[in-house]
Amino acid sequence: MSGASCRRSRHTRYVGSLSPSRYMNNANSGPQLLATELKTTPELVAESLEQAQLTLRPDAEMTDLILKLAAARTRSGQAKVRILGLSNIAKDHFIGIQKIQFPWHLFDRIFTSCDTGMRKPDLCIYQHLIKETGIDPARTIFLDDRVENIFAARSLGLRGEVVGRLGPERSQLVRLLTNLLLPDDTIIRAEGFLRSRAGNHLSEFEGKDVSFRDNFSQLLLWELTGMEELVYLTWPSRPSLEVSSASSPVDTISNPDSAVELLLDESPSSSSQKVKPATTSSPFWNYFSSQPVLTTNTFPADADTTSIAYLSLPEQHLSSVVPPSEAMAAMAANTSADGIIQVYFSSSRPHTCPVVCVNVLRFFNKFSSTPVETDDRLKPTVDFVINSLANRAYVHGSRYYVPEAFLYFAALFYNECKGSSPGLWGRLDEHMKGALLERLRVSAAGNAAALAMRVRACQVVGLGREVAKGDFEELLGLQRGEDGGWQAGWFCRMGRTGDAIGNRGLTTGMVWRVLRDWS
Repeated sequence: MSGASCRRSRHTRYVGSLSPSRYMNNANSGPQLLATELKTTPELVAESLEQAQLTLRPDAEMTDLILKLAAARTRSGQAKVRILGLSNIAKDHFIGIQKIQFPWHLFDRIFTSCDTGMRKPDLCIYQHLIKETGIDPARTIFLDDRVENIFAARSLGLRGEVVGRLGPERSQLVRLLTNLLLPDDTIIRAEGFLRSRAGNHLSEFEGKDVSFRDNFSQLLLWELTGMEELVYLTWPSRPSLEVSSASSPVDTISNPDSAVELLLDESPSSSSQKVKPATTSSPFWNYFSSQPVLTTNTFPADADTTSIAYLSLPEQHLSSVVPPSEAMAAMAANTSADGIIQVYFSSSRPHTCPVVCVNVLRFFNKFSSTPVETDDRLKPTVDFVINSLANRAYVHGSRYYVPEAFLYFAALFYNECKGSSPGLWGRLDEHMKGALLERLRVSAAGNAAALAMRVRACQVVGLGREVAKGDFEELLGLQRGEDGGWQAGWFCRMGRTGDAIGNRGLTTGMVWRVLRDWS
């Protein structure tokens, strides 16, 4: 009974119906009960509590967030963010904690239970705050450490988030809040990361201390950002090819499996091998920009990287590579027994991949004078892509890619072929958005690259920000505080070993583009 009485007196003190002096002299008050238990006076207990109160320290992460929000309010063009306080607290306690060093002046207004006569989680105190400030609940984030207070706030339309104990989840929440409330800062920090590592955005294998240089990620990064200075590339040679129907491109390329011949720095001290400048003997693009790793010592050029190169390079650079028509002819002549365009320009690697097929079709769509939908050479490849989408063949990924890669590149193709191949666009349109909506319901398990590809794909096909809200916010929470970049995640893998590959620069560049286009 005494415990219940204590809780009742504490409640009345919080809402201001019991003065500090009456609270001190109340037989069921906290200080009086504690004084009786300790065989001392309520005054000494009160003084001790006041001294202990002064040892409290503000939460560093949340204080830093408040300071950032306040600083942003002074910038030109920055949307105004109001900072409000809502607390269950007794008047004397509130007066006491204001002696603690904390940026109280940055709050636009603080609502307390002792002043309003109401307390959380009663709905009336939230309704009072909404009425007094004129805030839009749908555009307001409410933070609290008690789930019942969050529940009440959410029931009235506010976005409530539980602030837990210090740890990774707490830090991720703070990063999410920072990025939601200060999107301009997020873009600036992301771009700062990209520029600080310009020319050194290496790819990496998940779970292995091995990094390497590749052309594929760099071409995608260039296309996403338009910043040539960020990337490194090993360009192919530029001989002219003539591919007849009687000969395969494999026969016309001199020893494609030795297309990359690099002189290695023999020093084994770095997991990222240093390489001397090299020239590829193939006229087509190779995935690796440096010595191949976790695969054969030599590696052939491929249709995927070659297609992405032509799609990503600005027009003024196309004179540095073989004409698109010659590359398309080589691809069209290099097909499987099913008539599907193959991945590698090499007879020793007879593989097909739906993701590679999508990028090849994008390449043809941009550069061929014949519409993709009427080019008989491409019909088996087109059908393969459409059937893969319609039947969700990508859900477990392919030999070389995660599921999101298929959807990302398919979304780009969907967007690009609407005017040039309306019939093909219609076939894609039957399935594209539905496939993306389904994928949004599947956990990405913290894979930043997969999340970025999902969100960007939704953006490209015109699905609104609200549709991808869950993935988008999970992605925002993964930005690293120390350098502004995103973790690599993984989006492709080695065909033979299955080792997953990611690139921090590419993932960050994709998020940067999403933020830029939505801001």
